[in-house]
Amino acid sequence: MLNFFRNLIPERHFLRLFYHKSQAILAAIFYNFPSHKLKIIAVTGTAGKSTTVNLIHYLIQKSGKECGSISSINFNIGDKLIFNDTLRTTLRPWKTQKLLRQMVKAGCEFCVIEVSSHAIDQNRLWGVAIDTAILTNVTENEHLDYHKNFAEYVRTKTRIFSELNTSYRKSKVQKVAILNRDDENYEIFNDFTADRKWSFSTKKPSDAMASDIELGTHKTKVRIKLPNYTLQIETPLLGAHNVENLLAAISAVSANGLPVVKVEQLMKDFPGVPGRLTPVNEGQNFSVVVDFSYKPSALSAVLETLKKMTKGRLIVVFGGTGSRTDENLKACGNIIDTFADEVVLTTDDPGDDSPKALAASVKKGINRQEGDHFFEIEDRYEAIRYAIYVAEKNDTVLIAGRGHETIQTIGKQKIPFDDIKVAKEILQFAKKEVLV
Repeated sequence: MLNFFRNLIPERHFLRLFYHKSQAILAAIFYNFPSHKLKIIAVTGTAGKSTTVNLIHYLIQKSGKECGSISSINFNIGDKLIFNDTLRTTLRPWKTQKLLRQMVKAGCEFCVIEVSSHAIDQNRLWGVAIDTAILTNVTENEHLDYHKNFAEYVRTKTRIFSELNTSYRKSKVQKVAILNRDDENYEIFNDFTADRKWSFSTKKPSDAMASDIELGTHKTKVRIKLPNYTLQIETPLLGAHNVENLLAAISAVSANGLPVVKVEQLMKDFPGVPGRLTPVNEGQNFSVVVDFSYKPSALSAVLETLKKMTKGRLIVVFGGTGSRTDENLKACGNIIDTFADEVVLTTDDPGDDSPKALAASVKKGINRQEGDHFFEIEDRYEAIRYAIYVAEKNDTVLIAGRGHETIQTIGKQKIPFDDIKVAKEILQFAKKEVLV
């Protein structure tokens, strides 16, 4: 019955929005506004949110402060890690408030939350008192299946910043806005009032400024200048996009008055973020990388990074995700066509959508015919197997679109499917075949 009404009433109908907000109000009251006892850091933007949340949690927790986090990948309550199997960027209000209450009971001082534009529009975080708001970036052609146009998407994102200064205030806790100065929409977000504003950049004078960037195949080196300190960072995080995520995370730590002297050593030991440029190594002489990127902006950043790092061919396995616009899927196809030497088009998480229809939308952006370094293999396992078996020395195989996810949804079926485990299994089997 609930699904019937969901299908009958559009997502942004005032009844649906009223329902979401009423649930948020009830949840906040029921759990007695736990965010009032935490310093809340909210991370929004088009790409980089999950990585930034995990970086901030890691740096705060390792600095000696108890910290919780809620992201599309996982939940952390201090050192306790819980996998996020909801596939939601920002949770339903009842789950969010429950986790915040658990963090308070666990003695957490901070909590870092990943915030989607859907959640902002639906008031899912009503009653969550945000103290620090971070913008990673805002790019076009994102979430236009939900928002009417890009201008509306931007306006929705600005609400966190426009409401920041007037939201519930905690004793001796400043309201801080942290912005990416390299983003084209920086000035729009910078117009809003905050007790303190902080900017980060790889190009322009900012509170956190990156320079001397060295992007390697196994690590990244970067010099980060803060107002009163300079860091020489060496980290296993890869790619120029992760330099921006790192700048955002260090900005959050520094702007909240936490010491940064340990950051250099902490970033050397950073364990990485599950499903974000995760290497799969079984002793092969080529690289296999699993990444969550399925949106045009994220996919472009990852492919550009891997192309620069790869001496041989870049082989990309990609499947169009359900509930995305035809324009987005075509854009993804165009990006893959630009960077990839070999393209394997497959199935991602189509849900109720037709895998063939989604693939057809992606193919609109691919200027190749079947067999011309382009193959369509609907079965994802077989697609990954094909890509790995055709890879040669110094090639890179990117398995994109699902990252950390372990369940593939096709129609009403929910199938256990972990790209990382599948890639390991195929590599191990391939190694045995060679030995035989």
